[in-house]
Order: sequence, then structure tokens, then C-alpha cells
Amino acid sequence: MATLRSWAPGGADKPFPASALRWSALLLVAASWVSGAIFGAYILAFFGGTAWQGLAARWNESLPALHDPATPLATAAIGAHFVAGGILLLLGPVQLIGRLRRALPAVHRWLGRVYVLCAGAAGLGGLAFILAKGTIGGPVMSGGFALYGLLMLVAAIATYRHARAGRTDRHRAWAIRLFALTVGSWLYRMEYGFWFMAVGRVGHSSDFSGWFDAIMCVFFYLPNLAVAELFIRARRPASRPALSVAATPVLLAASAFVMVATWFFTTRYWGPGMVSGFTGARL
Repeated sequence: MATLRSWAPGGADKPFPASALRWSALLLVAASWVSGAIFGAYILAFFGGTAWQGLAARWNESLPALHDPATPLATAAIGAHFVAGGILLLLGPVQLIGRLRRALPAVHRWLGRVYVLCAGAAGLGGLAFILAKGTIGGPVMSGGFALYGLLMLVAAIATYRHARAGRTDRHRAWAIRLFALTVGSWLYRMEYGFWFMAVGRVGHSSDFSGWFDAIMCVFFYLPNLAVAELFIRARRPASRPALSVAATPVLLAASAFVMVATWFFTTRYWGPGMVSGFTGARL
């Protein structure tokens, strides 16, 4: 898998735009690591904990229509999606640590294999759920989420193929795209939470068929890919300094959003959800 340091300037002799890009990227990865780890722990604790206790029906307390005794295959598929997604959020930032890759390359490679397999499982699990049952939001939501699952599969396969072929630069680029996609489920909840705080439930309906719901069907992953592409292109040797200058504030703004959102969601939702998964208390 790719490393952040391999994308970043290595010394103080680098021009300011490159150094600023490096440090803003490091900040975003650090913030994402902490936030993703907390959210991944929440996913595993709540969804895994309730399933372990034979209370998988409580999944619907978090997101409606996830668990349905009438469609066991769909429930199993979405369960695999959640478990794989939780592992992805815990492992993803680890793969971006350059020192780990250089000190323990075998560990990096094996974690990379696990990461790619989990990405494939998450994508296939989500697609299987959609094919077996569909989503609560109907065709628009099903289409947007299906595209997300397909992109996950494409990015996972491309990341692995280029690594096996020794095409390091392409492998790194696709690994960054894959990481940008894997944080989508985490951002989906954050973005809804901030929207509700800002304007209430404008554009949202209980069956997720409102105009804001339609936007969110793709908004939780397409902007991530755009930021990833901006970073990838800004780090290319032939890129102009202006591209690094443009990318830096985008990364800083994303870091600020992640840090504020992490504090809010951990105290309001994820923390109580982890406790609920272990104790059985309702959300």
C-alpha cells in the first residue's frame, strides 16, 4: 500500500508550497486516523456487539431498514459490509505511515492485502444488500450506493494490481483514491449530522427520498475523490507550485472539519453507541 511520506517532500530545502502541502496532508491524515479509528471502533462495537448478543434487530436504531428477518442474505451482506468497513477505517491510516513501511515492509504488504480484501468485501457486501433488498431511499439511493460499491471494487483491484506489477506511482495513486473512498461511510454520517444542526431536516424525509437525501447519495464519496485527485496531481514532479498552493487550504479546511466533527460525533453518537453495543442499553 502507499505511504504519505513517499508523497511528501523529504527535507527543509523544499520550496514552501511543497512543504505546506506536506504538513497540511500530514494533519489531515492524523485527524482522519483518530476519527476513523473511533468510528471504526463504534461500528465494530455497536453492530458487532449487538449481533453477538443476538440483537441484530437493533441495527435499525442506527440506520433504518438495515435488519430484516425476512431477508437473511441481505442482513448477512450488510453485516459483512460493516465489519469490513470497520477494519478499513482502523487499518487505512496505518498504511500511510512511511516509517512503518520502511522499517517493516513485510507488515506493510500483509496489512495491504488485508486492506484490499476488506475493501472488496465491503464493496461486494454493499452491492449484495442492494441487489437482495434495495435501499430505503429507492432507486436514486440504490444507484448512488451501488456506484460507490463499484468504485470501491475498482480502486481495490487497481491498488493491488499495480503493487504486484511494481508500478509504485500508480499503486500509490490508487491507494490514496481507495482510502478516500473508504472514509465515505464515516463522512456520510458526519455530513448528515452537520446538515441537521445547521438547517434542521430540510430536504430530508423519513424514507430518505428528499432532495438533500438525493444529493447525499453521491456527495459522501465524490468530493473525497476530488480532494484525493487534487493531492495526487499536486505531488507530481511536473505539477506547478500554484497547484500545491491551491491544494493546501483545501486540506487544511478538511482537517478542521474532521476535527470538529469527530469531537461532536464522539460525544453525541459514537461514544454512546459503543457503550450501547456492549451493555445492551438502547440508543
